[in-house]
Amino acid sequence: MKDEEGYYSVPINDCLERISSCLGSRKIAKSCIQEYINDEEAWNSGLMTLLCEYYSINCRYVELMDDLILTPPFVDEVTEEESVSIDLKKYSLLASYSKLLLVDEMELKYAHKIYLFIQ
Repeated sequence: MKDEEGYYSVPINDCLERISSCLGSRKIAKSCIQEYINDEEAWNSGLMTLLCEYYSINCRYVELMDDLILTPPFVDEVTEEESVSIDLKKYSLLASYSKLLLVDEMELKYAHKIYLFIQ
């Protein structure tokens, strides 16, 4: 939720859930990278490039989220949830990384039949 000063309020619980989800999918991506590292076809098909891109974006996203949850929280008056404030620049960066992760996840799923989430 955006306030009048250009800051967004993000619930801490949402941040923690997203970090946990990213760490789980990162483990799977790392495992796939290790499995396909010597597979020439994986390199030629773009699979390895995609996995490495996903892994690096995931790492950066989690770093930013970790920094975010270390900022002093406040209780949002509307939702009564513990939240943190984030400026427009960081919010936009996190939103961009999130969209890139989704695009890579979909490409891995539909083009390479790799699912990064355990169900």
